Amino acid sequence: MQTRNRTRRPLLAACLLASLLAAPSFAPAARTEAGRAVTELAASYRFLVSDRQDGGILYTATAGDLRGQRLPLSFHDSAAYWGEHVCGAADCAVTDVYDPQAYTLLPQKTPAGDLQTERVNTHNGANIYDAATWQIAVLLGHRLNRLPLAPGRDAYTLASAPTRLLAAGHYGDSRHPAPGQTRALSSGPVFVYNQLRITEPARAYSFRMLPRAWLSPDPFIGTSHARFIGTANLPANHPDYQAGLISWTDWKPITGENAWAFFIGPLQAADLHYVHGRAGGYVPFAEPALANALAVLPAFAAMQSPQGGVYYAPAGTVVNQGDQLVDPSFVAVENTLSLFAGLRILDATLTRTLARDQALSASDRTAIAEGLTLCRAMVDGGPIGQGRTTEGLLHFLRYDAWKDGEFVQGGLADRPGAPDRWLPNLAPKAVDVNTWGVAALGPDRIDEWFGFGASFDTWQRVKQWGGYGRGADLWGVGFSDQDGNGIDAAGRYRQGVLSAEWTAGAITMVRMMIAHYQAIDRASPRAEQARAFVEALRRDEGGMLAALERLRLDTYPEAGFPGTPADYPKLFPLATKPYLYASRRYLIPFGWYANPIPSTCATAWMVMVANRYNPFLPGGGLR
Repeated sequence: MQTRNRTRRPLLAACLLASLLAAPSFAPAARTEAGRAVTELAASYRFLVSDRQDGGILYTATAGDLRGQRLPLSFHDSAAYWGEHVCGAADCAVTDVYDPQAYTLLPQKTPAGDLQTERVNTHNGANIYDAATWQIAVLLGHRLNRLPLAPGRDAYTLASAPTRLLAAGHYGDSRHPAPGQTRALSSGPVFVYNQLRITEPARAYSFRMLPRAWLSPDPFIGTSHARFIGTANLPANHPDYQAGLISWTDWKPITGENAWAFFIGPLQAADLHYVHGRAGGYVPFAEPALANALAVLPAFAAMQSPQGGVYYAPAGTVVNQGDQLVDPSFVAVENTLSLFAGLRILDATLTRTLARDQALSASDRTAIAEGLTLCRAMVDGGPIGQGRTTEGLLHFLRYDAWKDGEFVQGGLADRPGAPDRWLPNLAPKAVDVNTWGVAALGPDRIDEWFGFGASFDTWQRVKQWGGYGRGADLWGVGFSDQDGNGIDAAGRYRQGVLSAEWTAGAITMVRMMIAHYQAIDRASPRAEQARAFVEALRRDEGGMLAALERLRLDTYPEAGFPGTPADYPKLFPLATKPYLYASRRYLIPFGWYANPIPSTCATAWMVMVANRYNPFLPGGGLR
């Protein structure tokens, strides 16, 4: 009983946190619980704003104009996690071979080589989506929760570092910084944007994962696990090539990640800095985030299909697993939803700037007007440049992306020679396309399109195949319908894999549905049904909030998740309290590994959850 009480206390604090933060006053007992909750949130926030050597996620750039900028990485991993947990169940002995023709140092194509690539990418990479969630969380934690930064540091200056990284177009620690290193510039058949070639760095997509440097260190360097690494053909006349370093290989410009990096993250952070809580506030047109967004907007328009969906990646992009190329006609619906949200945020930002920025020149006003026209055509349909037209994102999401009560994961759109304009992929199913779909479009729009209760019913379907829990209690969601999650014939939840980030997205969706169904007039014939929806949704919200506190670094070892690594506290002896990416190591059907390690995006999403912030809505839904 004592152990159970010790476990429940922080869980209760977490469940209360979101409502207590917004309350103007509350009783002493509630203040005590709120104090505990804020203390835990502060330790999680400290992870986001601390250097890696101090238990955080930041590194200090050394290259070019980025010198001195503190930038986030995606994960805080450890040699012990890889060496003792992962390599304890797999052969990690690898030979890295220098290729004098390509000037690369890469592992041989073996399972051990794949593990090293994953390890190096995880240790050195910053996914631009992760950095976008981090930008929002840095401002939320400091502005709304009054959480501290180190003396002399400014929250918006810190949060703007990824914006400057995108503008610079080179690695943070590049030995030879040059614009275009991190941008997907068209070259021959590679990185062609729906038949459009882009050669100007500022107008091209960014690669989804940005390394600190092209030659990236294996976290095994300098540890006993370095014994797993061998080399061959190291050049005597090129001392940069050393054992334990390999060439960066993740060159994937993905639409969804770019929507977050150029629109959602930086513009929401700018809104929190310039607009939130300030009457008449606006984002100045001179703000670099707006310059980045407007420069790359035509690339997104080029990638939009005539029927409205937006292609996943430029032609010549390699898939997540293997050496095959992405079909240039493939549309990922989640990517399209992210872009829909990003365009709405850009539209709202530009509209406010146009109305309030007195420093605008005539050319500035023209640029804003052109940006607004393109945004609205992409969303609602119309001409989108290069002599092309589209039916718009909303048309695609309503008439193509929805099937049998839920959103499909993706499909092929307007593919030359195909028998139909839209060929949906029905497997695997994706959790986030549905939770993000409702959160971005709004349950009011979903119910208007597909009938009253459609958004609620979608969530019931997702829980059937994607819910994670214990017994009849929902804890959250995983990634797909192939994770070993869902509800069995006896009505019990399975425990395949739990995702902190995707569960946070589900909480955001559930809260939007609660607000939607609560607003149904009591005199409406739907009122009783709506009340039942709200009661069920509140149970789901509470269960997921409580479960996610078990997926935090300090509580995870004792939570009893299947797949928990042995001696877990020894793998990550951190004083901060980040949230983990997932409950166990697992190959996600969409082509990457989930690991139970401290995660930037998971922790950032939890800061958003704590503040009832919906990143898909302009202003986060705070206004």
